[in-house]
Amino acid sequence: MAQVLNTLILNRHIYFVVKNTKRFAGHSKWANIKHIKEENDHKRMLLFHHLKLQMRIAIQEGGSTKPSDNLKLSKTIDRAKKANMPIASIKDFLDRMEARKDKNHTNIQEIRGPSGYAMIVRYTTDNPKAFICELNSKIKKTKGKASETVKNLFTHVGNIIVEKKDNLEKATEDAINVGAEDVEEFEENDMEYFQFKCDPKVLLKTKQLLKERQYSIISAEEDYIAKTVVELNESDLKAAFLIREKVLSLEDVSHIYDNLE
Repeated sequence: MAQVLNTLILNRHIYFVVKNTKRFAGHSKWANIKHIKEENDHKRMLLFHHLKLQMRIAIQEGGSTKPSDNLKLSKTIDRAKKANMPIASIKDFLDRMEARKDKNHTNIQEIRGPSGYAMIVRYTTDNPKAFICELNSKIKKTKGKASETVKNLFTHVGNIIVEKKDNLEKATEDAINVGAEDVEEFEENDMEYFQFKCDPKVLLKTKQLLKERQYSIISAEEDYIAKTVVELNESDLKAAFLIREKVLSLEDVSHIYDNLE
């Protein structure tokens, strides 16, 4: 079950890459081989990024960077090892998390790209100034740049995914009782889920109330949903992809949201 649930989260995380890199492939045999390797490298990078995010969450919830004292962290590390994440990388990450304990700050950075492309980057770091400097350095050679108006293009919501139980009518009744604004059902990998949406300010409270109603929580996080989406030509898609790649190369980045169709 845990593997299925993590696959659900990861699939949503890497959707952009899988969807768009396929459109960048060339026609020659070498171009196709090179493209396949690059796509696999991107998937590997995103997988490792996702696993480190799960380690960070496990540390926050379990209160310890020691796998022996944190069962959720231990299980996440096991998944990372099975995914061939280098042991040295795992150790370095845990060491950094221990050094940063109780010093982290979470915030967002807004980025504009070509032809109306917009991105919101959520990050958690113990040195915000250094992070922003590094982020700006990363995107300097792309078509992206920092902005202060991107957030207006998105709706900020709390997003809670749970295993489906009972039916949508009962879930709707529960949504009203816990203060959620909406609930939808969906299916992925032959598993059924409910997605509750709420004001991000009451995300943790709503999550707790759903747990008290015996819902099995898969994830609970803030989300930014584009009010309108843009459709980019191939050149601008490549530029948007490069921005995303540079941003995701930063370990302190926890989530990115964009307005790509």
